[in-house]
Amino acid sequence: MKLTTKLLGGLAACALALSGSAPASAATSYPTPTPTPTDCYGALLTMEPNRNLGAVFLSEGKLRWEHSSWSSPVPFDATYLTQLGGLGDDTFGKFSYFGTSSDGKAKFYNQRQDLQADGTWKHSIDGPVTTIGNGWFQKSITTAYSGTADVRGQQFIFRLTSGGELYRYTIDSSARTITGTVKVFDGGASITSIGSAPSVAINGKPVAVLMATLSTGELRQYLIPDATPTQWSSKTIRPAAGNGWQNFTAITARNCDSKGQIVLGYIKQRLVAAYYDPTGLTANDKDLGGGASSMPAMPEGTRVFG
Repeated sequence: MKLTTKLLGGLAACALALSGSAPASAATSYPTPTPTPTDCYGALLTMEPNRNLGAVFLSEGKLRWEHSSWSSPVPFDATYLTQLGGLGDDTFGKFSYFGTSSDGKAKFYNQRQDLQADGTWKHSIDGPVTTIGNGWFQKSITTAYSGTADVRGQQFIFRLTSGGELYRYTIDSSARTITGTVKVFDGGASITSIGSAPSVAINGKPVAVLMATLSTGELRQYLIPDATPTQWSSKTIRPAAGNGWQNFTAITARNCDSKGQIVLGYIKQRLVAAYYDPTGLTANDKDLGGGASSMPAMPEGTRVFG
């Protein structure tokens, strides 16, 4: 069994590293709702009620859920979780995670997996779990990298409170620190979920991009400059009427290697949804196609993180 370390979308495209370690036959694959090029990649982390960690992957034009012997159980009751990075080869892998817990703590930890003589993988928590601060209760939260292939950026946490305030924090995964709290805006009570999207550069400056779903059914993007986050802008990708984006609880967007972008998400009906836009996400987008997939509903109580 070979360790896979594909960076789904690449850090330069605002994607965090999500890696699978399972044989190709370990998970059933399902076609995306609309035909998707084979060079489009995306992922959503999942945590089952027993804290078993897994991931939904979009690759090769198909969706699959890898969760059997995929990783060590999450060492806390995660309300949010993301993989910050990873490294490995055919015999081992080491991955770093950031998350928030149900008791309002922010946490960092590492997970390791080692190939055994019988061909199986041994999973373990590698080192201590670092706990930071209190009050990490939120309506929605995501991490995003603001850089592009040509412009160096920064890794951020974006946190939406139940009252509709959006905060930005600078995260250092190596030092396990969270600094630089900035209130980006308030008045976002109608936002139901946020997720990362491919970042952009404007006038040579890095700009983080967030996907947002609204209670009205609208799909929106927020563009948040590194240097001046309170001078944000937004654009409607799909208008409210009849689009149903209010049902999303997790969402993310990624660039494809050749052309276009995908949107991957999770809806209240416990279904994975996938979309493809051959020209990329634009204001009042007309060619974003997709919807709920044929993948079976996730088990009751499974949490999905974008």
